[in-house]
Amino acid sequence: MGPVSDPRYRCDACGNLTRFDVTISQTTKAFHHYTVGGELQLEDEVVLSRHVDSVECRWCGHGRGVVEISIEEHGQAEQGEPDPQSSVS
Repeated sequence: MGPVSDPRYRCDACGNLTRFDVTISQTTKAFHHYTVGGELQLEDEVVLSRHVDSVECRWCGHGRGVVEISIEEHGQAEQGEPDPQSSVS
């Protein structure tokens, strides 16, 4: 199993795709290697669990309109293409 990319977000309130405050809680396991001089070096760090606690839009200042988007949706938004699911029938 390969690494999983971080999700992308969009604020439906203002259209922001680039600036978000993301609060994450995670549990990690790491090898702590102290040098002879007493400086800590973290090695072999592995994320055991990860949870996104909140995502807030930097432009609006809240997270009420923030949604997670797919890679396809992100590409359409950057190219200015209309979202096929938002078209009116």
